[in-house]
Amino acid sequence: MNMPLKMRYHRDLPNSYKLNQITITKNHNKFFVAFGITYDEPNVSLISTDNLDIKKAVGIDLNINEIALSNGTLIKTNSKILSSKKYNNVFKRLQRKQSRRVLKAKKKVKSGLNFRKTQLVLNKIYEKTSNIKKDLAHKITAKIVNEFDLIAVENLQVKNMTKRAKLKNVKAKSGLNKSILDTSFYQLISFLEYKTSHNGKLFTKIPPQYTSKTCSKCGSIKENLTLKDRVYICDNCGEIIHRDINASLNILKLGLKSFGLGISLLDYKQKAFCTS
Repeated sequence: MNMPLKMRYHRDLPNSYKLNQITITKNHNKFFVAFGITYDEPNVSLISTDNLDIKKAVGIDLNINEIALSNGTLIKTNSKILSSKKYNNVFKRLQRKQSRRVLKAKKKVKSGLNFRKTQLVLNKIYEKTSNIKKDLAHKITAKIVNEFDLIAVENLQVKNMTKRAKLKNVKAKSGLNKSILDTSFYQLISFLEYKTSHNGKLFTKIPPQYTSKTCSKCGSIKENLTLKDRVYICDNCGEIIHRDINASLNILKLGLKSFGLGISLLDYKQKAFCTS
């Protein structure tokens, strides 16, 4: 195709880049062009374990309502508000209409113009919701990457987390699965991973087992901790701390150990990570 194309640039290409590939995709009747390039960034300084400032290391605990950082910060995800349009009565009514039309199509009844019109309306709602969530995820992850040089997160298996309940609490588990998918844990982690790599910073994923149930102060495990318990009260040392902040502190410890930077509990509290 030898003709000029009109397009809207997301950003200017850097100087002295090498073009590797061009990918054209179509999504909801819109075309997007992605340029795969290689270039040098002179302003980026590579972070290693030798020049890492321990105060710029952070552990992150991802949750449905909030993202908890080990420095005591809680960032709202607003996932329920952003996804509300997908679950309102108008959207559900249109989905039911489409379902009936699909059943008719299976009986060899040709879908009409109304089917395509309704699907366009549904696609626009999906697209707008997805774009707003993606924009917020970019802003949150960019802020975290700009502030910290080492980032540790849990290696969450979203597919396993959202499996259907077999016998008990089916409705409650279904609602929890919907909330987990709306929060887009995988998207947040992937954004953090590629942004830390692009900025020459350190990133690690650690096993998620017992990060919430372990006391960040003494290391004892509270087996009877439930999802309803939003404050962690240690039965061993009496530590009282926000549940998610406690988990993020444990994530940070494991992240530092994965780079061979494990530190004592005394140094841990005094140097950087005391939340009080």
